[in-house]
Amino acid sequence: MENMLFKYGDGKVIRILYINRVSSIIYVIDMASNRWAYPLKMDELRHFQEQSEIILLEEDIYCRIVIEEDLSDAEKRKREHAWGIVKYILDNVVTEEHLYLSKYREPAIKEAMQMFKLSYNGVKNLLTRYWHGAQTKDSLIPSYHRCGAKRRDRISGNHKRGRPRSGERGIGINVDDKMKKIFKQALNRYYYSERNNSLKITYELMLRDSFVKDEVEQNGVKLPVLMDKSQLPTYQQFLYWYKKLNNPKKEISKRKGTRVYQQNFRTIIGDSTQDAGGACGSLWQIDSNVFDIYLISSMNRDLIVGRPILHVVIDVYSRLIMGFNVSFESLNSYSGAMVALANSMSSKKEFASKYGVSIEDEEWPYCVPLRVMADRGELVGKQIENAIQGLGITIQNTPPYHADYKGIIESAFSVMNSRVKPFADGVVIKGKGNKERGEADYRLKANLSIEDFITIIIKCVLFHNKNHVLTDYVLDDLMIEEGIEKIPIQIWNHGLRHRKGKLRILPEEMILSHLYPIDQASVTARGVLYKKILYASDYTLKNEWFQRARIYGSWKVNICYDPRDLTCIYVMDEGERGVLKLTLLDHLMKYANKGIEEIEQVAKHEQKVDEKSKERELQVKVQLFTEIEHIVENAKRKTDSERDYDKSKTQRLAGIKENHRNERLLHRTSELKRTSVVEMPTASEEPEEVTDDLSMFFNNDGDYDEE
Repeated sequence: MENMLFKYGDGKVIRILYINRVSSIIYVIDMASNRWAYPLKMDELRHFQEQSEIILLEEDIYCRIVIEEDLSDAEKRKREHAWGIVKYILDNVVTEEHLYLSKYREPAIKEAMQMFKLSYNGVKNLLTRYWHGAQTKDSLIPSYHRCGAKRRDRISGNHKRGRPRSGERGIGINVDDKMKKIFKQALNRYYYSERNNSLKITYELMLRDSFVKDEVEQNGVKLPVLMDKSQLPTYQQFLYWYKKLNNPKKEISKRKGTRVYQQNFRTIIGDSTQDAGGACGSLWQIDSNVFDIYLISSMNRDLIVGRPILHVVIDVYSRLIMGFNVSFESLNSYSGAMVALANSMSSKKEFASKYGVSIEDEEWPYCVPLRVMADRGELVGKQIENAIQGLGITIQNTPPYHADYKGIIESAFSVMNSRVKPFADGVVIKGKGNKERGEADYRLKANLSIEDFITIIIKCVLFHNKNHVLTDYVLDDLMIEEGIEKIPIQIWNHGLRHRKGKLRILPEEMILSHLYPIDQASVTARGVLYKKILYASDYTLKNEWFQRARIYGSWKVNICYDPRDLTCIYVMDEGERGVLKLTLLDHLMKYANKGIEEIEQVAKHEQKVDEKSKERELQVKVQLFTEIEHIVENAKRKTDSERDYDKSKTQRLAGIKENHRNERLLHRTSELKRTSVVEMPTASEEPEEVTDDLSMFFNNDGDYDEE
């Protein structure tokens, strides 16, 4: 298949770019050189593979996975410019195969050279970069991440960094971490505000707040006196770090308001004028709804955790439920929708097996859609733009108050509720929020955990896809001729065979990096810490992450995670490995298969229990202090009454070892006597039979006298 990687025995790696199945010619490119793509016979490649002279590489380390928000403006600008040149060449060849033949490729390159004022090697470099990067737009991003010490500031030393000052203004100062902190505080206080102060004013107010050496009183007012000029950061230094630290979105939102940013500065996306297109995977609908059932915690089944949010994704053409997500997020949660989309775009085989359901991919298909229709909730805003550009998805948003635009998925929620409510406990009765007087509270009957509920939803989805009859679905002539039933999976399979369009799939790591919620975790000496849970992997142990954290201190890493299941998290590695999968440590497996909301709820419950225990502990501890103090006072009073004050300090300190030996013997004797007394009496014996030798250890009541 196209974009496959093969490795020769000598280490050479090639990528398949194009396959002519008529002539059995395959065009490949050498990943380690800048030469043009060249042809190979399909039989020749198969022979090499059969003889084990080449092997198929499962992992594509040449396809760069990027986070759109981490790209600089220069990287985005250069990518768009390079893509314009490559697209111009692609549009100026008759067929894609002509791009790999020099007699057809050269005229297109010459036209591009004239159009974009580039050299021949410049155009060639862009094309080879495009081919090396799996023929994706992101492969044209400049490789700035390979240059210098990325995200590491130069260490400030004795010599000033940067251009030296001119004239007699002194050497200047270095901007260290302390100085950068002052810059950030000044920007947050004076620049990112509705007052719209200029950068110059912000700089001057910063000097007044942080670089004053003295104050002078004038007319009853204390006026600040700035430090010497050589001790002050220059405006150019402040401007440089502003450009490096500034977030344009934060700047516009704080100075002009979020509404202005969303209205005038965010990327315009989506197209709601097209229909489904009559093909599988052409258009999906996504929505969320609060399910009419109360759940309990799987970690402490005595805790009622409330009603779950169910996100569902449906293919419009076939009515097939592509995926879903159950969470306790808010109704229009971005992360809930993104996890539902990720579930729809990847294989559910492993997902279903976690809940004891065995399926094959043919029973529950997956693909990457062309368009997704939502209702101006979770899929509106900046957050979704990364997924759109990275995965090639168009978002269509319905107008406000028009649920009828997504009637397919709206009806799916009512059907799902109707299948679960007759059999489950803890369901909402008649949609009431408050019970009447004397009526039992249905919330107290809850007995399903989120794992139980997800298992039920999986069963319902499989029933819908494989058995539910779509009464109102209109079959076309070909469907009727082939005897297709109005069942989603049959319509889907028919669409794959006969309808236009094609399914798209992408690497699971790319889907996760674009759709899963992104956060930061800390690499510590005990593991990778996220939400007070520790993770590790063979890669982290092999590369001594935790040893380095113990020696040099912890650091942050970007991660993405599945909110439904924190058994694993995925580190967005800055190197060439792409996404690293980390797993829970063995002693924390109690959190396996648990969602982030459930873990947080249990943590809050444990915190409340700890607070009550600490309150009781404090009360008992105060009583303990009083009892100890009382015992000490009694001992002090007894000691004072028996102490011989005529003895000197030397006399009192003499013979401590001998006193210690005598006290030890006395303690042994008393313990022996007490043991003998406990064992001696029988049912017929009286305590008076105790010998006179032991009477000295007992009081008048016959009990052992500790004094």
